[in-house]
Amino acid sequence: MRERIILLSNLMAIFLAVVCVPLSFGQPDGTLRGTVKVQGADAPMHNATVLIIQLGRAARTDLEGVYIFEPVPPGTYDVVAHMHALTDERRTVEIPPGGTVTLDFELKLSPLRQEITVTASGHEETTFDTFQAVTTLDSLQLSAKNAFALGEVLDNQLGVAKRSFGPGSARPVLRGFDGDRVLILSDGLPTGTLSSQSGEHAEPIDAASLERVEIVKGPATLLYGSNAIGGVVNAVTEHHMLHEHPHTGLRGYVSSGVGSNNNSAGGSAGFEYGVKNWLLWGNGGRQVAGDYSSPLGRVENSNTRLSSGSMGFGWFGSRPFFSAGYAVQDGRFGVPFAGEFHHHDDSAEEGNL
Repeated sequence: MRERIILLSNLMAIFLAVVCVPLSFGQPDGTLRGTVKVQGADAPMHNATVLIIQLGRAARTDLEGVYIFEPVPPGTYDVVAHMHALTDERRTVEIPPGGTVTLDFELKLSPLRQEITVTASGHEETTFDTFQAVTTLDSLQLSAKNAFALGEVLDNQLGVAKRSFGPGSARPVLRGFDGDRVLILSDGLPTGTLSSQSGEHAEPIDAASLERVEIVKGPATLLYGSNAIGGVVNAVTEHHMLHEHPHTGLRGYVSSGVGSNNNSAGGSAGFEYGVKNWLLWGNGGRQVAGDYSSPLGRVENSNTRLSSGSMGFGWFGSRPFFSAGYAVQDGRFGVPFAGEFHHHDDSAEEGNL
């Protein structure tokens, strides 16, 4: 008996949902109309603007100061009347189904006026995007740099300089901030290296294997914590993001570059092979450079060696996906004038023995 009562109640709920929902959606629209006048003068306001905020609809008053909206879906709306050099008036109104509501406004002269300049990007964007300044360097721009370190790659970008003990250990300086006030990310995760504390250390990132580099400046950097008050640099590899669809077949790339100042040479290669929803990828590269030349002569101990490689696989469906990867990097960076800065004294060490 109890099961039958539960079954009947479920059937009744389904019946009400099927019958009542279309009735609620089938309610007739209403009409909103009214006049806009000047307060104290009882004079109609011609060409005033009336806006229904929730619907994004606007209307202008005629010579008699009359405006009208029809049809208007039933509901509660905020309505604003506006005219240049006059104060705005905002009212809340409820439109019943099939009814006509009259809403009049009286505007008065504004004792205070101010000028506001509004700029727009030409496309819809969120509030977060409006104050987030991001500069992006794609793979073509990165390959044209043919540099070893992030500082060399990003040097001369707007608001970006470099701090270095050599071309291999260069680190970006954003808006004059350096060290622990500039956050370096690799695929969205902090690298956690000692380069923020010492100029002798380098970021273990091979710029030749990156898909793009993102530079974040402005108030949005506060979302990344106090270590990002100067800015954020995010090094993005090709396969860290969700693939919208599987890539079938084989494709790859090969790049190389040379430099005369420090006898540098480098190359990188990568591939990806897809079968149905499965994808396998890998890439690797090596860059070498000797001591570089300056107007004062050759700088000793400024040579660089950097090797990197990664591989991974994944399955990508219409919605679910999974992937796994492994990457390794091995680098050696010479520190110019290291002995002079640390005041090494070989004779003193021999005397202590």
